[in-house]
Amino acid sequence: MTIQRTITFRLHLYLFSALFAMLSCTPNNTSSMNHLKNSSSPYLLQHAHQPVDWYPWGEEALQKAVEEDKLIIISVGYSTCHWCHVMAHETFDDDSVAAFMNENFICIKVDREERPDIDQVYMRAVQMMTGQGGWPLNCVALPDGRPIWGGTYFPKDRWVASLSKILEVRKDDPASVIDYASKLQEGMQISSTLVASEDPVPMDTELFHVMRHNWSRRWDTTEGGPNKAPKFPLPNNYQFLLRYGIQFEDSAALNQTKLTLDAMFKGGLYDHVGGGFTRYSTDAQWRIPHFEKMLYDNGQLLELYANAYKVWKDENYEHVMRQTIGFLNREMKAENGLFYSALDADSEGEEGKFYVWTTGEIKSVLGDDFDRFAELTDWNGRAHWEDENHVILIHPKNTPTLPEWTKWMSLLSAKRDERIRPSTDTKLLSAWNALAISGMIESALALQDNNLKSECIELGNLYYTSFIEGNHVWHAYGENGGYIKGFADDYALSIRLFLKLNTISGNEIWLQRAEEITESALNLFGNPDSPLLWYTSSSHEELVAKSQETEDNVIPSANGLMARNLFQLARALGKSEWEERAQAMTELVIPQAESYPESYTEWAQCALDMHGPFREVALVGENGSDLAFEMGATYHPSALILSSDTKSNEPPFESRFIPGETFIYVCEDRRCQLPVRSIEEAQALIPVKIEDQ
Repeated sequence: MTIQRTITFRLHLYLFSALFAMLSCTPNNTSSMNHLKNSSSPYLLQHAHQPVDWYPWGEEALQKAVEEDKLIIISVGYSTCHWCHVMAHETFDDDSVAAFMNENFICIKVDREERPDIDQVYMRAVQMMTGQGGWPLNCVALPDGRPIWGGTYFPKDRWVASLSKILEVRKDDPASVIDYASKLQEGMQISSTLVASEDPVPMDTELFHVMRHNWSRRWDTTEGGPNKAPKFPLPNNYQFLLRYGIQFEDSAALNQTKLTLDAMFKGGLYDHVGGGFTRYSTDAQWRIPHFEKMLYDNGQLLELYANAYKVWKDENYEHVMRQTIGFLNREMKAENGLFYSALDADSEGEEGKFYVWTTGEIKSVLGDDFDRFAELTDWNGRAHWEDENHVILIHPKNTPTLPEWTKWMSLLSAKRDERIRPSTDTKLLSAWNALAISGMIESALALQDNNLKSECIELGNLYYTSFIEGNHVWHAYGENGGYIKGFADDYALSIRLFLKLNTISGNEIWLQRAEEITESALNLFGNPDSPLLWYTSSSHEELVAKSQETEDNVIPSANGLMARNLFQLARALGKSEWEERAQAMTELVIPQAESYPESYTEWAQCALDMHGPFREVALVGENGSDLAFEMGATYHPSALILSSDTKSNEPPFESRFIPGETFIYVCEDRRCQLPVRSIEEAQALIPVKIEDQ
């Protein structure tokens, strides 16, 4: 089977495409408060004092556009976005620009993290019009919300000139503008629809070898990661590559994985002083970071380094996990115990100011140790950024001892605490918190840390009481409880978290909750014409286009996550219809992974689960969760490990509880081996290697 993304027209040949492409080109004060003043989003509040009469997305602004027949400016960003700040100060703070925008447009500000559904729609439109996207995202739409023009960052003069031209075109030839909007809307909907051919691609070993081969042509075998810049630390990519390397005994895949993990940790991408990873490296050597820190990155990287630690037992990976968890608890934790969304790249109006160092500052802190420090960091070479500023990193060929490195970083941390900190995006988002808690669970398993295990169970209970209401997931949580209905990835990542919580807690309630939320997700996000789920639910407002998210990005695709959840839950609960749906979803999407494996590694892992061997492991008895926790110290990429410490009627545990005993049941596709008592016996029944067929 192949996937055909059928576009029935070519936008760049359309009558007005040349004009819109020209307009879309983008280069590589205090006033009374506007309508953003009561927003919950820190990003929207950053714009509440601007002279632009910004509205939040909602009925008031959209209705006003229709009543006044005005075009809409939809400007999307997020609070820690550096270039969003730049355009805000250069353009939206300017009184004359604001007056022009206010007179001629209805202006709407959107936090892309609070409303990813709106961001997806207008990002897709801009990408179709210009071939690129990013933030800030700026789009002009008709009064009914259909986009007609857009781009990313614009200098002030270009912004005003572009908007003026759009007004002129609409005045002179309104029918053609409406026609263009209709064709673009049609293209947006078609571009997100996958059509299966009559030839399915078999999910056999050859598929995975082709993926690995095609991907390897884009590996940077010197610095790790992809052979390009900027470099994003896409954890899901390396989760798959680690699994592939282990299961197919591919030393090159394992070497590339370890090279990348070592390079990311040693580079400036990692905050050696305070822990945690920044968003991406601006260069090809992981040297200079884009300094903002995102919760979703750090949660996923915790899980990646935890799995890598299970394989290699590298003490540096333990250091990464413990320091990053320390960072999350110290700098990202809200008063209620959940985790905030992000830290800004800027402080005092300068990018990276909180994180960079001059030679004089380092010497004043480290004293006689400076020469040794400079040697290990290649201080005036690799570590130099710009002017007198340096980032702290470890030269790839150097390895300081952890005690000396930890001592230096502790001294520098105390000094850095005297600086003005970057701002914090205080939104509490369900999907991102699920990723963070999941990463902490895997770290607890890898490190066999019972205190961290207890912390994770507490966090899991807090997550449930905050983000789950009935069988529904809230996207965001605030002072008055949940707000904004959950999207498909909120549901998928909640289910995934609940399965991990069952593993470490031995409490059947988490398996029940995973089942309930899955049922709810299928009802809310189901598409009668496709096995794939919509990103928005039937209870969300209707936008100008719907999306079936299938490609992995900085967060794995919602559909890929859900397909894997469905398969694993089907095996655990005996729900054959869920397995059939997971199979149909994966067969529809997986052909894309042959050419672009980096964008489909969640699907690839789902395909590996289906290819088998895949084991469901139930640990039942008074010590069920303790043994499950101990078992989690070993890398088991092809097993779902569930536990119950009490008598339970849930299918994996039913009729298996014997007082005073704990048994381990290893099953495959509902066929079980005789129960065993020891982890060693159980692990012998869980094959890892996949034989070529």
